Amino acid sequence: MIDGVFVVDAAVHGFNFTSDNLRAPFMPEIVRMLYHFGFDTLHPLGDARYRLTFEQFQNLFTLQPELMQRVLFAESHIDMACYHGVPMYGLFGDGSSPIWIGEQIAAQFPHRMQIYADLSPTHPDPVGWIDSVAGRPNVLGVKFYPVDLVEGKIVTVQLDDDKAVMPLIERCRTKGIRTIAVHKAVPLGPIGREHYHVRDMAPAIAAFPDLQFEIVHGGFAFAEETAALLDKYDNVWINLESTPCYAVNNADKFADIIEPLIATGKHERIMFATGATGMHPQPFVEAFWRLEMPRGYSKLSDEMKAGILGRNFCTLHGIDVEAARTSCSADIYGIDGKLDAPWTMVRELEQAAA
Repeated sequence: MIDGVFVVDAAVHGFNFTSDNLRAPFMPEIVRMLYHFGFDTLHPLGDARYRLTFEQFQNLFTLQPELMQRVLFAESHIDMACYHGVPMYGLFGDGSSPIWIGEQIAAQFPHRMQIYADLSPTHPDPVGWIDSVAGRPNVLGVKFYPVDLVEGKIVTVQLDDDKAVMPLIERCRTKGIRTIAVHKAVPLGPIGREHYHVRDMAPAIAAFPDLQFEIVHGGFAFAEETAALLDKYDNVWINLESTPCYAVNNADKFADIIEPLIATGKHERIMFATGATGMHPQPFVEAFWRLEMPRGYSKLSDEMKAGILGRNFCTLHGIDVEAARTSCSADIYGIDGKLDAPWTMVRELEQAAA
């Protein structure tokens, strides 16, 4: 919590960027780009507490799930998180963010970790995978990615594909999965930005009014189109994953990103997310909480920020905030109450090897 506000990181990942998990020849360069974007652009500049070497960043996966558990709940104000699987099977051997990490944390702390399972028509057995994850503890939704690489060729995954994707959404509904998340706006690698547009979403949103659709990285690009979907459809939610990270060093840019979304008046369907452990979440929680919109922009009150920081995610999934707060305050992280230094587990290993 921060100033008594319950905080949910609505998109976290146990990224597997290790060399033997990379499947495309351009991926080593992409992983290095992600490192520099996070640590040379978004994290607090000049603050050595948050700095990792590239080798440490690339191999964080080898420390999971304990690393994620400690970074989120011992080193930051995050009370609850939602682990997102990522279905980039042609780029990473395990898709890049395997859900077993979130599942292991959820098994120990079910009140702290929720899960969206990866899903794509490029999966060897997508229907079987849906049937497998539906009903697993703490699995609240699925996550699509708009492109994949199959036999060296780019394959697009569009929600309005009535042959490959719509039947999978229908299967999710049949099996009781009520939230459909999809990565948008932020491209990865030498794949055209147009593949990450939101234009494919309206037909699926309209076809499944009883399901909730979550636009991940919403507003990072195609902000006006994203805001239009949020404004028109009551079953559209915006997951801000990684965009709040601009609030530390470039608050005006972040304000520009969220202004069209806030201007719709639908702030109760916007959710905070950092993308930890690709980032360390703590400075971004702090920066968002103290954010003030520039003069002439839409109002972003503390009450609205409190909703975005945690209450909205809980509303989406029917989670009782006060019950969750009570459970968190009673576990090992809540009882301690003090924040550990950033990346403590990494530093301990660094010292042991010295």
